[in-house]
Amino acid sequence: MRRTVEIGISREYRDSLAPFEKGGLEALGLPVEIIGFLTETGLPASDGLEITPNDQITFLKRPVIKRYPYLRHDYLQIASLGVMGELAVSLKFQSVQQIQVTDDCGYALSVFYFVNDSLRQFVDCLGLWLDFYPQLRAEVGRRLEADPAFSLFDHGEWYKPVLERLKEVDRRAVRERKCFWRRMCEPDIV
Repeated sequence: MRRTVEIGISREYRDSLAPFEKGGLEALGLPVEIIGFLTETGLPASDGLEITPNDQITFLKRPVIKRYPYLRHDYLQIASLGVMGELAVSLKFQSVQQIQVTDDCGYALSVFYFVNDSLRQFVDCLGLWLDFYPQLRAEVGRRLEADPAFSLFDHGEWYKPVLERLKEVDRRAVRERKCFWRRMCEPDIV
């Protein structure tokens, strides 16, 4: 991008975080760390946060425990990603995963991708992404207006500032190409 990109977690985003009632979470038998984070910090209360042109993230008003096909452990589903699946927290490892349930010849199959090591890291990475993504879309729009042949595939370096910030929050989240945040930083996501 031609200008310096400032990426941070906005006050508006921080203010949108809504803590959950402790009683409802305790009844689910969740680990104390998860209960602590959800009751002290919470998750964004905003519906339909745009994370890609085709998908929004919508947080559940009340997280639910789920067991996904062929995955060994229970998960706390916290959000829907539209066609990209669901976001869930592993109750065993407390990491955040993107989970897609697909039909493979009549059998339900769960495919999961690592998102973050913890809910706190996820909330911070999402805040950074929500600050970066509109800037990226606006700049791509300006470039396409000036040059209809413009391709983000020729400018993968535009993702470097957000990758660096994501790495500061959770190094593991961007280490491998199959990780959620690393895939979000592919040129086909505009």
